[in-house]
Amino acid sequence: MRLQADIHDGVGILRLQGRFVTGSDGDLVSAQNSLEASGIAHAIIDLSAVPYIDSTGLAFVVELHKSLAQRGGQLVLAGPNARVREVLEMTRIAEIVPVYDDVEDAEGALRGEVLC
Repeated sequence: MRLQADIHDGVGILRLQGRFVTGSDGDLVSAQNSLEASGIAHAIIDLSAVPYIDSTGLAFVVELHKSLAQRGGQLVLAGPNARVREVLEMTRIAEIVPVYDDVEDAEGALRGEVLC
């Protein structure tokens, strides 16, 4: 899996590409640490190029959600395909971490609901 981390107007955007599975968590932890070090409290995980997510990916989503919430922030997910969305719904993660169709919708929701 490849990871590109950006900050756009105070929101961290983690763009993932490839399978979100065991063995890909080293770069994710590094990205999470970078967000924390830079003081970013709101983040989007862009899943639009992720064909599959396993328990490692789900654990990362939950941990990042908890970390951001502890600092008064919020995590949202963007662009999952039908398979990934189904996993998020079956595991009930979609009930605690909002899921949007794309990054633009996710960013708009963060700005409208959290950052105002």
